[in-house]
Amino acid sequence: EDGVVSINDAVVIIADVPVSNGVIHVIDKVLIPPAENVEEETTEVEPTCDYVVGLDSSGYAYSPAELTIAVGETVCWQWTDATDSHNVAEIANEGDQEMKEGGVYSGAIATTVDFRHTFEEDMTFYYICEPHVSMDMVGKVVVGNGGPESEVVEESATDDEESSTPSLGILVSAIAMIAVALSARRL
Repeated sequence: EDGVVSINDAVVIIADVPVSNGVIHVIDKVLIPPAENVEEETTEVEPTCDYVVGLDSSGYAYSPAELTIAVGETVCWQWTDATDSHNVAEIANEGDQEMKEGGVYSGAIATTVDFRHTFEEDMTFYYICEPHVSMDMVGKVVVGNGGPESEVVEESATDDEESSTPSLGILVSAIAMIAVALSARRL
């Protein structure tokens, strides 16, 4: 209308400004994409729960504390308005008291938790509630066949009994003696 050029509700205030790779038009507002497009791109769909772990009647133990699931299934740790705050922190080995570096983690302790994790490989997943690990608030998820670690432990125990290979201590001692002999020659 009346020679006014606009884009959405932004009006062109300077037209045809030459630049090295073409021309630009200066407008009086910043153009922002519609909010509905932004929401669609950032909305993530939560995985469906195949198993749910909650809290037992004491409020200081997971229920169930142990699960056996198939690869590709999702475990959800869920509780609402618990008496105390809890979380889920992966540990490297059964009996550990501290979270595994870079491990699966539900985040800060909370009285309401909805944490979901999909297990993508055979493994045994050990976890703790960080503030209540001393109260033995621990859990375990065996995924598929439990992973290669359980097989390796069994094989290495058998190998140690049948092995006649020198121990690491003997090898280190032998290397140290060779180093001393070589040093003595140089003197």
